[in-house]
Amino acid sequence: MKLRNWIILLALGVAACSTQADRPMAAIPTGPSAIEAGGVAGGGVSGPSVVPFPGRADTLDFRKQLESKYSAMGRPLSQTYVDQEGEATWIGEYDRYRVNGCDHDTATRNVLSLIDGSAPAPVCSVLAFPETAVFPPRDHVVDFRRQLGVKYQSLGRSAQSAVDPDGAAIWTSEYLRYRTSGCDHATATQKTLAQVDGGAAAETCLVQCSYVVDSPRSAPAAGGDFFVEPDRRSGSCEWLAQSEVSWLVLRPPVTGGHRSRLSYAVLPNSGGSRSGRIRVYYPGAIAYVDVNQASPSQNLSFQFFDPAVSASPTTECQIKATATICTVAATSLFPTAIANYNWRVEYAYNGSQVKTQSGALSTLSFTESCSASTAGATIPITVTLTASDTLGNSATVTSGQGSQPALQLRGFACP
Repeated sequence: MKLRNWIILLALGVAACSTQADRPMAAIPTGPSAIEAGGVAGGGVSGPSVVPFPGRADTLDFRKQLESKYSAMGRPLSQTYVDQEGEATWIGEYDRYRVNGCDHDTATRNVLSLIDGSAPAPVCSVLAFPETAVFPPRDHVVDFRRQLGVKYQSLGRSAQSAVDPDGAAIWTSEYLRYRTSGCDHATATQKTLAQVDGGAAAETCLVQCSYVVDSPRSAPAAGGDFFVEPDRRSGSCEWLAQSEVSWLVLRPPVTGGHRSRLSYAVLPNSGGSRSGRIRVYYPGAIAYVDVNQASPSQNLSFQFFDPAVSASPTTECQIKATATICTVAATSLFPTAIANYNWRVEYAYNGSQVKTQSGALSTLSFTESCSASTAGATIPITVTLTASDTLGNSATVTSGQGSQPALQLRGFACP
């Protein structure tokens, strides 16, 4: 059954329950050890839950076997008001509310409202796993069965049973604990009836859970939809997923079991490369899906021009006149508009020369003069450009490095 987003689950756990703190009491040697954990994923009458309960047909069959057991022990029939089907149904529903976060008063109120025909109230939390779920203490279940009897009596219902109300409450709850702890119907029935005979509470059928996930994962800058299938290596528990970053968006359902698909969307990236994680919770541990997303292309380059010679790019500007203009022009591909071009041009010509410019202009021009003293000389020139866009992405290129060719000036005597 599909579950809600992890954040919603946390909110339900706070909002739906009262503040009463119910602490399980220790089990007596011959009674049900109703304080242990149990369950696998599923749901019931009042909506989704991680810890499931068996179908009511199974619970009713157990209740019938319990009736036969008490009859065989010589227990006489007595007035109980609640029939066997009512006990199987409503004790199970009370326990399911309790295991899924509701306190005694809230669970009792929700179940009695169901009997009155009200719409099912949501469970108080779906954060419990089979290995960590806690069943209510026996005195709470007995009190619920007492209130259930009062309710049925007020409705004019009548029934007789060899099983007293306390026994029905205790042993039905214990059967359900075994069922939600990994035991099948026959095993749970056998373990419970053995306790009726005075035996100690047997261990549940739980196996420690373990999941592995395929990680890390890669995503392009444009983003997209992806999925991973958590692989359960042991146990029978389910997982719950939660994203750690806003740009990894989980798609419902956010819970599942062995090889269930965990789908997620990676939002487009307009900045630098980034990494984020998805947490896959299961009882006792957390597995992580690491997602690495590339940055959009940030290409930056520039070209050198000698306007007096040609309109085409060159690697040399010839100083033939008293006011020779040399120009560098940038080309760029960034996620957003360029906010600043920071130019620096350095060379040695009639002394050390440094030309700088910072701003929105993608070109820089500088002027030099011909000179007889430098005629025929080749002067290396170093051009460095740093550009940044409106998101703060930046890149730097330098002449003579990477794909940028080396540049130079050539001296000439004035005509």
